[in-house]
Amino acid sequence: MLYLKGAKTVKIMKGTIRTEVTYDDEMKNKYVVKKEWDKNKRKALILMKSAGLTDEIVQDQTTMYVMNNLSKLGYGSVDIMNLFTTLEGNDTNGSGTENLKFVQEEVTKVDDVIIAVGTGIETNKEAQKRLRMIMAILLDKKATILQIECPKGRRGFHPLYPAVKNGWKLVPYDISLVEQVD
Repeated sequence: MLYLKGAKTVKIMKGTIRTEVTYDDEMKNKYVVKKEWDKNKRKALILMKSAGLTDEIVQDQTTMYVMNNLSKLGYGSVDIMNLFTTLEGNDTNGSGTENLKFVQEEVTKVDDVIIAVGTGIETNKEAQKRLRMIMAILLDKKATILQIECPKGRRGFHPLYPAVKNGWKLVPYDISLVEQVD
């Protein structure tokens, strides 16, 4: 709608971001953060390493960059998930198993899955193990699996990596990277 304000015409734009967060009963594990700003556009699931500070109101830097970049790429919503869901205490096999159930459910509701765990998991055996388990689910569900590529052609970045945080290029994920690690 156009309004006359002084000698200039201005246009007022409004938007709503709907947020839904799934925790365990004790609020010690965060499984899914859903952000939706346009339900008529494509939906992504992004998988990172560890649950951050984002909740139903607060938005951390990672979530901000994820939403900004996905919006620029024409997406209208994102499900944010992590290899490790623990907010308090040590990560347990129980929380890992529960996380796999959520991945299995959420992957059927999205157009694309973006693996953005970063390069730091190369020395973390538990992170590698969890990524392999999640990749098995994604391959079984025939998900479109992507990753973030930097302008120099390197791949596998976390959304906060300086070379990619303000602009993403999504490319197919190299499945052989997960299969090589043992």
